[in-house]
Amino acid sequence: MSLPRGSIRRPVAVSMFYVAVIFLGFISFSRLPIDLLPDVAYPKLVVYTTYAGVGPAEVERLVTTPIEQELAAVPGMQNVESVTREGVSLVTIRFVWGTDMDFAALNVRERLDNLGDRLPEMAERPVILRTDPRSEPIMAISVAGGDLASLKDLAESVFKRRLEQIDGIAQASVTGGLDREIHVEVDPQQLESYGLTIQQIADALDAANVSMPGGTVRRGRYRYTLRTLGELQNVQEVGDVVIARQASSNSNSNSNSMGQGQGVGQGLIRLRDVAKIDDGFVDQESVARFNGKEAVGLLLFKESAANTVRVAGRVDDVLAQLRREYPAVTVNVAMSQAGFIGDAISNVVQALVLGGILAFLVLFLFLRDARYTVAIALAIPISVVGTFALMQAFHVSLNIMSLGGLALGVGMLVDNSIV
Repeated sequence: MSLPRGSIRRPVAVSMFYVAVIFLGFISFSRLPIDLLPDVAYPKLVVYTTYAGVGPAEVERLVTTPIEQELAAVPGMQNVESVTREGVSLVTIRFVWGTDMDFAALNVRERLDNLGDRLPEMAERPVILRTDPRSEPIMAISVAGGDLASLKDLAESVFKRRLEQIDGIAQASVTGGLDREIHVEVDPQQLESYGLTIQQIADALDAANVSMPGGTVRRGRYRYTLRTLGELQNVQEVGDVVIARQASSNSNSNSNSMGQGQGVGQGLIRLRDVAKIDDGFVDQESVARFNGKEAVGLLLFKESAANTVRVAGRVDDVLAQLRREYPAVTVNVAMSQAGFIGDAISNVVQALVLGGILAFLVLFLFLRDARYTVAIALAIPISVVGTFALMQAFHVSLNIMSLGGLALGVGMLVDNSIV
């Protein structure tokens, strides 16, 4: 018995089958991840290496050239390009399409490990960067309403941690703002008069600003770990760091020319005797602005399998709580992919629905029979809804490419339904 004849003889079974298809389709639609673009792995890797304080020629000779020679034999490699700047080496490796980038990155890492001692000792370990459209931040948040130093501290200690606890958020990165830094400006004349060097000052600061294990203490059945806390806490403690010790005879003869430090008469040369110490900030390398005013920015990156729209909704809920807890701070969403994704997907869905309606009207005008036209019109949405179950089975997300394919498939559905 043919399929059409069996379908006509068993209308209840056929109806239940289509109801099941629609039911599975709606369940799958509610579980499908929503994203802007599909999972596309570009066949390109970038090896980023820093060699601070070295000119481009030396970086190219000592870093870029050995890396290029080592990576030239990576399987699947198509070509290698490099860009060398002062203190930075960028080597780009392009692979043929279809290469498994996970294995390609593993092969590149093994080749870089084989370099061993061929790279300079002061050069940083090469970092492998992958090109992935989904690695872009899904949201950018502006935090304003106070001085930049306190805002950045609040963003790193509170906002960043709260946002990274959201299900679907992989990382929250803080940009802009000011970072605290203690500035030590050494007076060359005072340094020369004491017979000291910059290296002695650096060694003294390193030795004074330490925190290390201090052994263990056993009490009964328990053993407690001790820790020696010797980190500098404020500018006064930095100024009290002893740089050197001076003989008493030298200290008496040079007491008038050595300054007015508290420890000079005791034969101790402290940091404040030879340097000016200020509680300042690190030079800004990045600036975040919102509505023309400088602020602290938070960039949110989602997990690979997370639903961008749902994650953005959870972030909005957490931001509402943070606004209530910190009313003096102004928190705004500067950029969100959720709105753009929603607009793009709604436009595609609108085109799909309008295409189906126009196809129904054209068929009705040509066939002049409502039964055939209704049958064809029902086949279009049932087929589209049933496709959602297959999309979930094959791990295809709802994005502008997959929905665009569904919109194009409406035309084929109309042709097949007519036949």
